[in-house]
Amino acid sequence: SGSSQVTLVRADATDGSQVHSIPLGNRTPLVGMKITTGHEEVLFSSQMPQTHQKARELLCGPGPVKETRPAWSEVGAVDPKRLQLWKELVSACATEKGFPITKRGLFVGISAVFYAAQEAGCDDRLMEASAFLERLEQRRHELLLDAGKNHGRPLANLTLVVALVETVLHPSALIVCKRQWKVGGDGEDDAPADFIATWTLGLYLKHSGALAVSRDMQDDDL
Repeated sequence: SGSSQVTLVRADATDGSQVHSIPLGNRTPLVGMKITTGHEEVLFSSQMPQTHQKARELLCGPGPVKETRPAWSEVGAVDPKRLQLWKELVSACATEKGFPITKRGLFVGISAVFYAAQEAGCDDRLMEASAFLERLEQRRHELLLDAGKNHGRPLANLTLVVALVETVLHPSALIVCKRQWKVGGDGEDDAPADFIATWTLGLYLKHSGALAVSRDMQDDDL
């Protein structure tokens, strides 16, 4: 059902990169899944009480937990109360897992964050986090009003991203959501090459710590 990552690199890169991850992706509320060791250690751990409570309420029925159930379908109307519970679950999980809080700096949103921005019509532009969240919330509201349509997955993704951005970014932080980049091309005979930013960019940052700005990343099954 996916996972979500945030990778941070300081401008001076003196302490390398910080990578934070939770086992929640934009398909988590849409599909049933067998409970793995990773889920037990995070979603259903007594060490993370708020996450445990909200995961049980949203994703499980009564009794022993062996697998989750869909919180809503990709087709048809989505219950706003369950959507709010999904947001609370993501926020609680990120907080109890020790994600960084209200960070300033420049962040780059890729994968699911990019697709959320694209859905809200604000991809490929530099924005303050507060303005970015306004656009995402506006689009969420529009999709909820358009009941009966196939908005289950876009709503799951928008809500996931809203919860993570609200947790990690300071309102004045800058974010740009961009997937395709041009790199190189400094010389007369050196044409710029297309670079597609996916989860592998986060892996590179994790091991290199070579980037001179802070970047926010989202890895998902997209």
